[in-house]
Amino acid sequence: MDTADQTNMSQVKQEQEHIADPILLTEEMRKIFVGGLTLETKEEDLKEFMERMSGGQVSDLVIIKKENEKKTAFGFVTFETSELVDELLLKRKELNFNNRTLDVNRAVPKNHVTAGAHDKTKKLFVANLPRSGCTEDDLETYFKCRHRCKYGEIESVHLIKKKDEKGNKTSENRGIGFILVSTEDMADKMAIQHSTFEFGGRKIELKKSVPTTEGGGGGGRGRGGRGGRGGGQQANYGGGYDMYGGGNYGGYDSYGSNFYGGGSGYGGGYGDYSGGYGGGYGGGYGGSPAPRGRGARGRGRYNPY
Repeated sequence: MDTADQTNMSQVKQEQEHIADPILLTEEMRKIFVGGLTLETKEEDLKEFMERMSGGQVSDLVIIKKENEKKTAFGFVTFETSELVDELLLKRKELNFNNRTLDVNRAVPKNHVTAGAHDKTKKLFVANLPRSGCTEDDLETYFKCRHRCKYGEIESVHLIKKKDEKGNKTSENRGIGFILVSTEDMADKMAIQHSTFEFGGRKIELKKSVPTTEGGGGGGRGRGGRGGRGGGQQANYGGGYDMYGGGNYGGYDSYGSNFYGGGSGYGGGYGDYSGGYGGGYGGGYGGSPAPRGRGARGRGRYNPY
């Protein structure tokens, strides 16, 4: 069998093994934020553009304008399938509409208020993993079966191990780990799709990794894994994971105690729209900036519901 045939068989096998989680059918996985619109933008024109670029149907669309405060508008677009969002984001550089390059990102659900939910990063944090019977390969396989390579890849999985009295690593998991993916868009998707999931008989939690030295979460721009106040990716995986609990994630002891630290300060900035678009939308489209307290030093991502 030549190399081309082996490659084709590998691709076919991957397609056969692909698992579509039920959450992909929900609105939160099918919605995007669109910034950089003009006040003159018509919904029917934007809908036609989005359908043409994604290759599929738009099920809902709204444009939000604040004429007295800004010369630009923003909106939200919901597609028929989550995969259409993936297709659209692959064409990010081509999203020029009415002579403007659109600011397009997967929308962050309103209940995602943990530190870093709105940041740009390729690194994810996973918690409450089984102490034993769970390997990096197991976790990598779980995610790879649920994400097509076309839209991004799992680059590495690193599980934190317990240490013995002499400081030597053991085979026992501490219950937490880190996942590095190939694109920021993939990290955005995974943080929503896998915020909680069943694995190894446990309820696992996943969020974006935000290094910080401040307890309770926050800090850091998150782009490319660089920390802000946390001093970057240095000792203890980000200069503030506090031995992987009680610091950046505010309460994950050795095996995760089911809560993250406070995520205050996110989402403030796109104005206070009620009736389904409340909560504020971070930095720059018609509202006040997010407070500069803990958890508010990200890039001002979008809290759209």
